[in-house]
Amino acid sequence: MRVGYVLKRFPQASQTFVLDEVLELERQGLDVVVVSGRPGDGRLPASLRAVVHQLDARDDPTAAAAEILVRERVDHVHAHFATWGAQTARAVAGSTGLTYSFTAHATDIYRSDLDVGALARRIADAAFVVTVTEHNRAHLDRLLAQHGLSGRVARLYNGVDLGRFCLDEGPREPDLVVAVGRLVAKKGFAHLVHALAAERDAGRPLRAVIAGEGVERPVLDDLIGRLDLGGLVSLPGALARADVAALVRRAAVFALPCVITADGDRDALPTVLLEAMALGTPVVSTLVSGIPEMVDDGESGLLVAAGDPAALAAALRRLTQDRTLARACAEAARRRVEQDFALRTNVATLNRWFRSGAPT
Repeated sequence: MRVGYVLKRFPQASQTFVLDEVLELERQGLDVVVVSGRPGDGRLPASLRAVVHQLDARDDPTAAAAEILVRERVDHVHAHFATWGAQTARAVAGSTGLTYSFTAHATDIYRSDLDVGALARRIADAAFVVTVTEHNRAHLDRLLAQHGLSGRVARLYNGVDLGRFCLDEGPREPDLVVAVGRLVAKKGFAHLVHALAAERDAGRPLRAVIAGEGVERPVLDDLIGRLDLGGLVSLPGALARADVAALVRRAAVFALPCVITADGDRDALPTVLLEAMALGTPVVSTLVSGIPEMVDDGESGLLVAAGDPAALAAALRRLTQDRTLARACAEAARRRVEQDFALRTNVATLNRWFRSGAPT
């Protein structure tokens, strides 16, 4: 079987879950053809067999993608994200007679400026829609009902390559907090900086590395300076994936204090959080979107209310001071990832849905 993947940008450093999915589908015997609307900012691994077609910005994307996918003799079209990718996949399907599906994530279904009527029609016309949390699935089902439409929406968690992200039980730096992600408002990193300032002021200083790049960097640089945290908090910029894993392995705690922004944007199922859990690093995050589906508070990590630096500081303090709790959370988190978030298992389910034409 040949599946055409329609993606706005490929590969994207912030969307490693897409590349991981394609690589695993290939390992499981599926042929993939990628059509990318724009160049991505990531690198293509040598192990990728898929032919990647880059659309010319001067061309009509639907016509160009349709021509490529028909020429490549694909059997089905799949997109990631419910906006440009799904819109293009739907149009391609309409002009070629191919079936299409797409995976919905977070910013593409929650932002307040979305055309929800158009989104509902994309869902209804698709052979099926995949989304990455139960929270999302319920949201999309409500959206369909509000527009008097029906469609097939199935939850399938993103997966982690458990071979690459092995449990690490080696020594950790007891005062090191690591956070990873794009420096954008929905990651909540400003709240982490305030939490670290509170711990420093209480005589319990922690060091932190916040790895990533984005539009919030000047805001975070200014905040770190104003709170006199320059000696404790560093922003090294975007790191290679292997370097991120090495950094997370050193940490006493991994923190991802996600929030919901004023325009409704949010994270759904943050890949970096899953990877930290797989590596055996104790995690602290927030009660946002699908995160409680990943982390059982007090069992496989600690969850706090979004936008609450005091609660975040208390959670960091618990895990850095109570190593018995930290170890128990780390072990439970690894078990949870093995049970529900294994890349090979979850992609095998997607592969089966592609071949049967619908979730079974």
